[in-house]
Amino acid sequence: MIPSDCVSSTLKNSLPLLLSPLNLSSTINNSTKSLPVTPVSTPISPKSFTSNESSDSTPLDQVHFPYPDAFPLPRQLTPSGDESRSLKREEINQNLIDLNVAYKLSALDTFDPLKQSNQSPILPSELDKVIPNTSDVVIQITDTSVISTVSPALPYPIKLRLKLSTCSELKPISRFVQQIRNERQSQQTSTDGIFYCKHVQHLTSQHIEQNQLPVTLYIFTDSSTEPIRLPNISLQSTVANILYQLLEKITFDYNQSILKLRSCEEYLRHDDILCDIEYVYNCINSLKQLQFVLVKKPICIFQPKQDNISFEQFCLNQSEKYFQTMKQTKLLESTKSLNKNRQKISLDQTRSFLSSNPRWLEEFRQNINLIFEQIEQCFNNLINPNSSILSINKQIKLNQELIGYCKKVQNICSDIQSSSFIDTQHELKFYTIQLIKQSQNENEQVLNSQISENLIQLLYDLLLALIKYIQAYCQAFLIPYDVEIYNDENKSIDIEQVKSLSTITTPNPRSIIESSKLFSVHIDSLFSLPSNIKTIRVVVHLCYGNEIKAKQMTKLMSFVRHSYSDSSSQIHFDQRLIFNDIYLCGLQREALLLFEIYASFIDDTDSSLSSLVSEVFDGISMRLIGWCSQALFDHEHNLISGEYYLGIFDAATTIPTGFYSLRNILDRDCSILTITIPHQSFFLPNIQARKDMCAKNFTEITRDKQEYLCRLLDRPSLLLNDHSIMITNESSMDNRKQQLSPKISGTDYEFTNESHFLWSNRDFLIHKPYALPKLLRSRSVWDYPSLIDIYSLVNEINHHRKIDAIESFELLLPAFPDMYIRSCAYRSLILHITSYELMIYLPQILQIIKFDYYYSSLIIEYLLQQCINDYYLAHKLYWYLRQLLLTENIHFIRYYYIFMSLLYIIEEYFYIELENEYNLCINLKNIGLELKNNTLNKGYYLIEELKKLNIEFFQSNQRSCRLPCQFSFITNNIDIKSCSIFRSLTWPMKLVFNSIDLSSEKYYSIYKIGDDLRQDQIVLQLLTCMDKIWKSNDIDFRLSLFNVVQTQERCGFIEMITESETLLEIEKPLGTIKGSFGESALYDWLSSHNANERDFRIALDNLTYSCAGYCVATYILGIGDRHNENIMVKKSGHLFHIDFGKYLGDRQKFGWFNRDRAPFIFTKQMLYAMSDGGTSNDAMHRFVDLCCNAFCILRQNSSLLLILLSHLCSSNVPNLTYDAVRFVYDRLAPSLNYAESITHFTELIVDSLNSTWTTLNGLIHKIAQPTNSNNSLGLTSKDTILSFVPKTYTVSTDGKILFVQVVNYEKRIKSSKYYLYELKVVRLNTTYNYRTYNEFYEFYERLNKQFPLIGLDLKFSEQTEDNIIAQRHLRDINEFLENLFHLTSEITESDLVCTFFHTTQRDQQINDAKEKSNEGLAPHSSQISSTNNPSKIRIQLTYDNRKLFVMARHANNLPLINGNEPKPYCKCYLFPDEFKLTKRKGKLANSRNPIFNDTFTYEMDLAEIQKRILHVGIWNNVLNVGNHVLGTVDIVLSDIDWSKENACDYTFTTRNS
Repeated sequence: MIPSDCVSSTLKNSLPLLLSPLNLSSTINNSTKSLPVTPVSTPISPKSFTSNESSDSTPLDQVHFPYPDAFPLPRQLTPSGDESRSLKREEINQNLIDLNVAYKLSALDTFDPLKQSNQSPILPSELDKVIPNTSDVVIQITDTSVISTVSPALPYPIKLRLKLSTCSELKPISRFVQQIRNERQSQQTSTDGIFYCKHVQHLTSQHIEQNQLPVTLYIFTDSSTEPIRLPNISLQSTVANILYQLLEKITFDYNQSILKLRSCEEYLRHDDILCDIEYVYNCINSLKQLQFVLVKKPICIFQPKQDNISFEQFCLNQSEKYFQTMKQTKLLESTKSLNKNRQKISLDQTRSFLSSNPRWLEEFRQNINLIFEQIEQCFNNLINPNSSILSINKQIKLNQELIGYCKKVQNICSDIQSSSFIDTQHELKFYTIQLIKQSQNENEQVLNSQISENLIQLLYDLLLALIKYIQAYCQAFLIPYDVEIYNDENKSIDIEQVKSLSTITTPNPRSIIESSKLFSVHIDSLFSLPSNIKTIRVVVHLCYGNEIKAKQMTKLMSFVRHSYSDSSSQIHFDQRLIFNDIYLCGLQREALLLFEIYASFIDDTDSSLSSLVSEVFDGISMRLIGWCSQALFDHEHNLISGEYYLGIFDAATTIPTGFYSLRNILDRDCSILTITIPHQSFFLPNIQARKDMCAKNFTEITRDKQEYLCRLLDRPSLLLNDHSIMITNESSMDNRKQQLSPKISGTDYEFTNESHFLWSNRDFLIHKPYALPKLLRSRSVWDYPSLIDIYSLVNEINHHRKIDAIESFELLLPAFPDMYIRSCAYRSLILHITSYELMIYLPQILQIIKFDYYYSSLIIEYLLQQCINDYYLAHKLYWYLRQLLLTENIHFIRYYYIFMSLLYIIEEYFYIELENEYNLCINLKNIGLELKNNTLNKGYYLIEELKKLNIEFFQSNQRSCRLPCQFSFITNNIDIKSCSIFRSLTWPMKLVFNSIDLSSEKYYSIYKIGDDLRQDQIVLQLLTCMDKIWKSNDIDFRLSLFNVVQTQERCGFIEMITESETLLEIEKPLGTIKGSFGESALYDWLSSHNANERDFRIALDNLTYSCAGYCVATYILGIGDRHNENIMVKKSGHLFHIDFGKYLGDRQKFGWFNRDRAPFIFTKQMLYAMSDGGTSNDAMHRFVDLCCNAFCILRQNSSLLLILLSHLCSSNVPNLTYDAVRFVYDRLAPSLNYAESITHFTELIVDSLNSTWTTLNGLIHKIAQPTNSNNSLGLTSKDTILSFVPKTYTVSTDGKILFVQVVNYEKRIKSSKYYLYELKVVRLNTTYNYRTYNEFYEFYERLNKQFPLIGLDLKFSEQTEDNIIAQRHLRDINEFLENLFHLTSEITESDLVCTFFHTTQRDQQINDAKEKSNEGLAPHSSQISSTNNPSKIRIQLTYDNRKLFVMARHANNLPLINGNEPKPYCKCYLFPDEFKLTKRKGKLANSRNPIFNDTFTYEMDLAEIQKRILHVGIWNNVLNVGNHVLGTVDIVLSDIDWSKENACDYTFTTRNS
């Protein structure tokens, strides 16, 4: 910001109102105050702002105004104006003032900082140069009554200093965090340092079934690298029982020991039950071993913070470090509208946010305090009650010094100027001029006491104006200082005591509801504007929430350019805007003034202006160039008053969001709008809700009204920011009237206005769930009388029922700004959500607080309190706030102080851990940026940089650090050999971290630079919510979700899901064409990675469920750019999606061509695997049922998804707008009923399955990949992976091998003859594996390559094997094995050896076949004849609203007709039905396994329904021959439980044709 160039001048007509040192009454009568005069601010040359100024010795009586014509007449305010002066105009002797001389006298010359660039502050040593030589005239006081005129209660001496403080808005949060920290310190409580593993949140039927299965536990200890196996452990066992069993095998201290997960630093409580632990559930589903580590219980000793500093001091100490997270680019650099040709006047070239520089703050404090000391000296000398003799010359000098020091303050705070501060200086200066003239009058030698009293009042006026000016400056830039007044005993002096000695009076506070005045605001000036502006005006909106209640605008002002070249652009409005029909008594507590700056430009054709919003005023097209806002009530509910300086945000780069004061404090060079709110001491009284409201029975009103109210409450709505769900236009109302029952009389059309109808019937809706938001939105008036009724309704609803999380989130939408309503919603939310849900909803909560009127709210306090004991939450909150500090420019301060609050209350050790995490991220970002710029050997560069990181950051394993993407993993180095670089535009790095515990697993992650990872975070959060919704409805779709954390701008961590590959990699072994167009690739890949039949069945089941879940989720969220590189499959069968750069309808396009042409990705390759290689007839039907169930469940819970998404629309994430919410809303198809939605999604599945573009898109990506490339630059070769064992195994996974021997061989024939050698592998248990000689030789080659000096030998054989050669091979292999296991453990326990002797699926199949005494290899499954699979039909029955809905979903295994596929259709009756009135017929299909989705409706009472039998038949349609029945089923409807979902498979009674 630049100096305002705004000064306040005193004009000829206003001069008589200034205080004169003579002939004033000694008694000040407050009842005779004149109307206050506020002089007008006018533009002055900015040359006057230069800090190094030389004195000007021009006599005061010879100084003239530099621009005499530029000073208009003074503005007159009402008696309740900003400052009232207690003067009687008639008592001022105007004859003592030479008006002609006064008019020539410049009020801006000697003492004003806005004049004379070469002028310096007036110092005592320089006073003789300014003041004419006068004789020392002594003020002789001969009467003791003179001294008594000074009040004995006069505070003396007065001292001033800057004290550390926070602005008024931030004081509540400051007090709260200080209280939390003090309580923590006094109680000396601490977390135990143990972070326990998570529990399963929702127990599904699948989970309950798994609880009955026994499992094997693998427990590692520090003393051994091999795990201890505990087989046949019940999942109902507690951890304590497991430890007791472990005591039977090894010795350890039970009380001091604890189990933790091997994968991370999460611990198990002794009373935990295995089946309740989320890790156990996930391992069983993922076919992983249950691995734990037995360790000593960690001990955490409470360590109080060493520095017991205040919150303000803490923020000051941390400010320089954490303000570095802000963007280096200025907020207003990017647009021409507010920055073109802007002149910077300050000599300070580092114009960063003031509070970000502690050195600047300290210099500011020292400089101001130094001036305060000088002001104190002058001030106290002048008001000294013990001084009996004071010369006029001395008094003049003290006054001149005082004004000079005030000028110094203005030079320091030159970014803003206060007209009231300048006015008081002018008054004191004219008082001094009169003293000078009086001193020249030889006839007047003695001054009376009246002069002293007037001077004292002037001095206290100046003191108050000085304090207000510095406070306004600190408030404008959120500088953490305040002015404190104290005495020589270092005790504070009440500011009210100082005000009582001033002419500035403050009316007694009174309730605002007593006022009948109109609301008004005075627009003063606008500074530092672009020089290309032609005209400008300010539009002021009075807002409440997201509604505009009133609007006023200034006159159109032309831009005036001054002749001097260094002038800054400014507009002086001096206009008072009165809001008609807006009375003070009607102002809401959360009311807000939104100021919009519209301008026209000299060159309107400039292309850079096209992005600005355009609006026409009085026929002139103007563009919105900036905005700011100001709340009308402070945190104590007092109406604000006085001068305010508001930094302007650039409208091209920022959008107004939030319901509190928003001003640009991050850019000191931005434009500044100065406004004045008239001084009106009003407060909002506490609202006492009515207590006579009582809930009424809904059935008491007529049935027609009941139905209409239900329709209003159940009407689908988007729940958007505008919340436009109430239809009020006339045409819509006519339509509503026609829908009403004709029984409603005309007098009942009070509810033709839906809002009025809802509110008038509120007593009957108190018990209705989710009615409160719509009831509140039906109120258009929220003034004080209305709030009495509104709060009464809220209290009554809280008394009678619970407000759940969904309703709470809706009440926290921007449409509800009232803080009482929001506080109630916060309390309900806190009451009903768990800690797990709190972490899920954290992104929404951090966006919701934008619309809180106060900086501190219940939810912020709750979050901070939870973080004290839950460091999982604290860690997550830390990184979310870090992210918001980068992306939230206009709300930066709010998030910054929450961030500071979090750091202030956590313990010291955790604070250090968080710092280490951030420092690690900084190092990785630097490596990543250099890596992208390195065009030579990227792999070598990464190796060298990671080596440096291990040495310098991790200090050679001496420093440990948690990871941003996994709180419970602690590392002390990076496994460089496992790291690599992915070939893509952003060159992401694969980073593998070792655990500090050598017995623990590694952590795999991707560090990516160049993408906005917030989109991935949002999609994954919504997927988590969907997963939670499905599980709460007893279906687990087995989604594989991973962590994503954005640590800095456009860079961050992505968790890698191990043991998985992309569809592209899975298809590659079959070749480009066959892999893309064939169907067996996925099935073969899953078969090769699952050793036994049970694991393979589980993998296929996992594939079916996960594919169904992701199909529904990606369709609803509009996930685009789907192809075979961003769809992955785990070896356990779990399918999952990655890379969500295209979402919410944003499609991937090639030019104008849309590449995402299928509703979602579901291919024949996936269906082939689900159907067990095409052998299962009902796989498709099962998949359709899962998808449709998932879709319908989300439709039923659509409100939560839409509300969560709506709350994120203010997050500045690309493409996340209310149009995106509308997209999701439309995808959920709210207009369809249940049956129609089933049919709709079934059609989507068929369309996706038959889409050829999905296959072609995958082929394009495959062709585009480099030949013989795995799409990454590995740092080591994969020598441990064998061609016939696709996965690497270790000692920790399989155990140590004790002995291996070939015990037999046998001949096999499969396309050609070969021999298998049976190996007896002895570990803790014995297994039998089977290998060919070629596989042994491949193993031998890999061993020699990895260990060149081992000295083993195995001859290569080119001969065709027969029985004789097989015997020789057996001897050679046994010799090779004997020599191998005489080598060191480094070789025998290597990953390569463990992998070779791992039991593969082929081994398991052969062993299973031998147990069954079958010849050859047993297949996974055999084709089951149709005789063993009876024909079935799936029927779903629903009774609702006096209607029976019969839905025939699909049929399986219908009989062939003469060897041909039938053409079935469905027909049903309700028997008895003599005349076939209940006959219903469905559509024709063409399959033995048809999908019908036919819905038949019967409208009749339930009592009648229960007397009937539903007869359903499947008929075959044959042209020219006649139809015949394929099968029938009869359902006795009296046996149906209508309170439950009735979807069952019924077996047909098959009939011959």
